Amino acid sequence: MKLKRVLSMVLCGALALTLLTGCGNSGGSSADSDAENGKTASSSREDVSEENPSDLSGEVTFVSQNDQTGTLDEMIKEFNKLYPDITVDHQVLPGNSDDVKKSLMVSLAAGDTEPDVFECDIIWVSQFGAAGWLMDVTDNLAAVSDEYVAGPLSTCYYNDKAYAYPNYTDVGLLYYRKDVVDTPPATWDELVEMSKKHAGEGGTKYGYVFQMYQGEPTSCNMLEFIKQNGGTDLKDGVFAMNNDNTKEALEFVRNLIAEGISPEGVLSHKPDDTLSIFQEGDALFMRNWTYAYELSNADTSKVAGNVGVAPLPVGTNGTESSGTLGGWNFAINANTDAPEAAVAFAEFMSSYEAQKLSVLKRGTFPTNAAVYEDEEVLADKPYLADIKAAAENAKPRPQVRDYSAISSIFQVYFHKALLGEMTDDEALEQMDQELNAALAEQK
Repeated sequence: MKLKRVLSMVLCGALALTLLTGCGNSGGSSADSDAENGKTASSSREDVSEENPSDLSGEVTFVSQNDQTGTLDEMIKEFNKLYPDITVDHQVLPGNSDDVKKSLMVSLAAGDTEPDVFECDIIWVSQFGAAGWLMDVTDNLAAVSDEYVAGPLSTCYYNDKAYAYPNYTDVGLLYYRKDVVDTPPATWDELVEMSKKHAGEGGTKYGYVFQMYQGEPTSCNMLEFIKQNGGTDLKDGVFAMNNDNTKEALEFVRNLIAEGISPEGVLSHKPDDTLSIFQEGDALFMRNWTYAYELSNADTSKVAGNVGVAPLPVGTNGTESSGTLGGWNFAINANTDAPEAAVAFAEFMSSYEAQKLSVLKRGTFPTNAAVYEDEEVLADKPYLADIKAAAENAKPRPQVRDYSAISSIFQVYFHKALLGEMTDDEALEQMDQELNAALAEQK
């Protein structure tokens, strides 16, 4: 029965283009709707663990993206050792992240009882939570919040309520050629100085490569530059980005290109584009996501064994590194007909034991702080010791009801400013106006 219903999500995916707008911002739901309807988790991890696992039974339909490593199924087997009477029906939705989202929205907007638990991109949490589609797990997560790294933990919340459990994280990082430089730059000034001094050594052509393709890469990279320089995006419910911190960040990016530290191509690059440049040995420094580490050290990479990783450098007015957060969480359907079993499953999948298995088997980056200090994990993936600080200080993108609408505005006006199609003042003034108008429509 559940299998047929989950598969129907895929068949109905074509309808989601309409639902994506109509349901995602519908006025019939609110962030408080779960609590008003009693759709809150009733037990904390401690409460569940104190029960006899044999007392919990039921069927949980779990939906995920494709896991080619089979690790999710191994994690489910470990869960069933603790909860043998809970049957987990693991279903994989085809396609990319957007395809998965559309399929999930069909089911959730219809009020279906499954999937009970699903992997949820961190930027969906606010939209799905605001629509009333996710179980409120605030009390549960508060009981174990000290187990998690601060940055990824923050992505589970919307309007001060928790609607998900941490799964694995992603964050913008600085990659560097450790055969050319011993210590990575900690500031923008050091990045420029070291690029000018060492570009050309070890076969490199460029100092620094990053991604400014007019799409999500522009949003993620520019928000990093701005926050590294002490700026913000959404503060106290208002976008006010037409300020010196933002203008200095834009000017810094333009100067990187003008001075030849970065190729002009970065304005159209996506993460894979910059990764290819770095793998070929053409760049001294690279900004990229966590996935790039193992690929940079793969047998096909010309820089394998010579790759270091560190937090992104800090701007002139900044005080701490700030990488943009990515990653995935585990969310529970507010309409699940097996709430206790669903909570037990989501909490286990987010636990130290499950995350350790995920790190070792499928190379994810953990959200559970203790995994970063696990001896077996560090022996297998020593670079994690250098990444924990970046994950702790990473910042989420604006946690609003419809982030995609906000991001589309970022992309247009940041790009216009970088290309000189508008002055910084013109672009940022218009951007603030449109951002706040879009935000008002979401309330």
